[in-house]
Amino acid sequence: MFNAEVFVSDELNRQLMNTSKDLSHRCVHILAEKFNFDASEAIKMLGLNMIKLERKSHKKVSNVSNVSNGSNAVAVKSAFPLPWSGELNDSCCSALRQNNGLYTQCTSLRRGVEFCKGCASQMQKSGGEVPEYGTIQQRMAVGLFEYVDPKGRKPVAYSKVMKKYKINEEQVLEEAGKFNIIINSEHFAVHDAEGTKRGRPKTSEKAPKEKGAKGRPKKDKKLLQVEGDDDDLFASLVAEANETEIEEADIIAKLAADKVEKEAKLAADKAEKEAKKEAEKEVKLAEKEAKLAEKEAERLAREAKKLEKETKSAAEKASKDQKKKTPSQQEANTNDVEQEDDQDVVKKIEFEGKKYLKSKKSGIIYDYIKYVNEGDQVVIGKWNDNTNKIDFNDAEEDEDEYDV
Repeated sequence: MFNAEVFVSDELNRQLMNTSKDLSHRCVHILAEKFNFDASEAIKMLGLNMIKLERKSHKKVSNVSNVSNGSNAVAVKSAFPLPWSGELNDSCCSALRQNNGLYTQCTSLRRGVEFCKGCASQMQKSGGEVPEYGTIQQRMAVGLFEYVDPKGRKPVAYSKVMKKYKINEEQVLEEAGKFNIIINSEHFAVHDAEGTKRGRPKTSEKAPKEKGAKGRPKKDKKLLQVEGDDDDLFASLVAEANETEIEEADIIAKLAADKVEKEAKLAADKAEKEAKKEAEKEVKLAEKEAKLAEKEAERLAREAKKLEKETKSAAEKASKDQKKKTPSQQEANTNDVEQEDDQDVVKKIEFEGKKYLKSKKSGIIYDYIKYVNEGDQVVIGKWNDNTNKIDFNDAEEDEDEYDV
């Protein structure tokens, strides 16, 4: 059966891409002359300086393959560093890796966040707001070779990397085809800051075969080439170790936070129960005191009522008894009351060096010594207001008994 497939070489692919780029640039320049605008700015804005030619392949090999359980993904690395394709891989970390000075996107999966754990840990340790080499979005915002990282460093020319790994353009395109990556042809022509000449790297001329002994030529020992330089390898190992440490620290921090939260909740519940219990105790005590006060008030009310009743009964009885008495008895009672009302009040005075008791009302003079020693009220005379002297009852009475 006739095979109608047409195979296109990598060289033809580059020619088609360069033709498309040249055509688009000429169209923009013609329009710029007619409508008076900056052609270079328009080309940069439309991204026509980074035209890519997509190829369809029967077998699609992704640079990210899923493991059997489907929960984790492992990045598959190429045999040697590849330059940046100009595209953004949404499933990978947004940070840039140095990658032999090529500044390519980090291939670690980000799992729903912007940066992978390794890059996030490095940012946290350095205290920066962006990764050490910047982000893929920052690189996409400028031209293919115009990017400058936060420390002022620029990407190196891919030709320098090719020289380091001793690879040619065909090998690069073949390796990129395994991952469906389109390499911009400018990577093979641009020079770096050190002054490397533009253009593709020279193809080494085949050395003439030396005549010698017949037989198979000796095979050179194959050397294993580790992808990336020593710094990148060390950085990746450190990043992996940091990821493990961060995960362990996160677990420990979570357990500690859960423990603190649980203890705080228990303490809060205990405090709430104690406060509730104390409040209930205070309420019961207040209720008990209120009941006692209420009982005391009732008792006092009963006593007051009883006293009022007794007073009223006594008054009624006295009134009845008063009505029953004869007029003579009532008069005698009246005299008794008057006598009680006429009770004498005395004060101590001195007269001619002696002490006496003088009635404030009647002026009667009592024997002071008799009253103090025996309690007897012995009248010895009366005070004369005209002479301011005592008029004694018996002038012959021995006056010595009144000496103090």
